[in-house]
Amino acid sequence: MGTCSWCGTPFPKTRKTRKYCTNRCKTNACLEKKPRLRAADVEALHEVLHSEFASVDAMRERLREIVAPELPAIPLVDGRIAIPRLD
Repeated sequence: MGTCSWCGTPFPKTRKTRKYCTNRCKTNACLEKKPRLRAADVEALHEVLHSEFASVDAMRERLREIVAPELPAIPLVDGRIAIPRLD
């Protein structure tokens, strides 16, 4: 017996079903790993690719706004990306 990695249901393991109890659970797990972009986001990415930017940082910030709007802005120190120290 195995436990489904997506829903947690116990199921008999076979060669076909090693991690997921059904094909639907396998599909759901795959879709969660790879989030889809909306059509408006794809169009915005095309606009970014065809436009001119004053700096790479401006383009990077615009890409971040499109792809991951929930994340905070990229911090800059002296015009360079600030990478926090872990110590």
